[in-house]
Amino acid sequence: MRIRQRFARSLVYYGTKSIIFFFRLFPLGFDSWLGAGLGKLAYFVLRSERTKGINNILKAFPDKDGLWARQQIKKSFEGFGRSIMELVKLDTIAKHIDDYIRVENFEAFEQSRAKGKGILWITGHIGNWELMPVYFASKGYETYVVAKGIYDPKMDKLLNDIRERHQVHPVIRGSQGSGKKILRALRSNAILGMLIDQDTDVQGVFVNFFGDTAFTPRGAADLALKAGAGVVAGFITRIDSRHHVITLHTPLIPSKSSNYENDVVSLTQSMTDTIEQHIRRHPADWVWMHSRWAKRPDAGRVQ
Repeated sequence: MRIRQRFARSLVYYGTKSIIFFFRLFPLGFDSWLGAGLGKLAYFVLRSERTKGINNILKAFPDKDGLWARQQIKKSFEGFGRSIMELVKLDTIAKHIDDYIRVENFEAFEQSRAKGKGILWITGHIGNWELMPVYFASKGYETYVVAKGIYDPKMDKLLNDIRERHQVHPVIRGSQGSGKKILRALRSNAILGMLIDQDTDVQGVFVNFFGDTAFTPRGAADLALKAGAGVVAGFITRIDSRHHVITLHTPLIPSKSSNYENDVVSLTQSMTDTIEQHIRRHPADWVWMHSRWAKRPDAGRVQ
């Protein structure tokens, strides 16, 4: 690694630690206000990300105009900034979790958990998704999340230490023994959170997402079909600067046929449909600054 790169990473790491230490001293309301301000600043400074987000939202909502798209992306940046500051104040939030978060349709969770084979919690990069596993862990449920490793091991450890401090156990995708950890979690009837709304370098299938084919991770469908785990889609929505609601959907029931690959595609499509429906209701909550439709199916074939 080059000296300049090492210096830049160290600067980000120690700068982040300093920010976490400093802003823990302030009340959550101030931190949320500041986070929104930083998000708004990022909206103006990060031109390429802003443009990508606007183009993506216009692709997903072709009946909307550019002004509406810019408004949604600006709110998305602001919400992301608020979410970062909420991670800084996570100790405070976790101590009084019911003052900040409420849950709708909790019966869907218990219905799926009653099977005793674990719960696959399907969600996306919507709202402050990191708060959902913290909420359920705070209620005494064994909770894991499948996470992607960050480019800098020190930053990766910093984030995962925050998760572990609140009894959320990260399983780093592709790491040694990650598959065994996942299976152990499901066998112990734990919650396993999985984000399946991005085009990433994992095994996946092409399904429809906002009217176009999108490469989507297949791991959740494979686990549901092979391990028999219950599948619940859940999302967190920001109500205001401090409060959130977690909405649970009716458990998804995988259909099994003689064609396993078709079953994977069908279940992945059902999961993706649920994510799309939520984004349509709350477009400003999704992180649009991602190349969601980057990969294309071979010769137009969806598999």
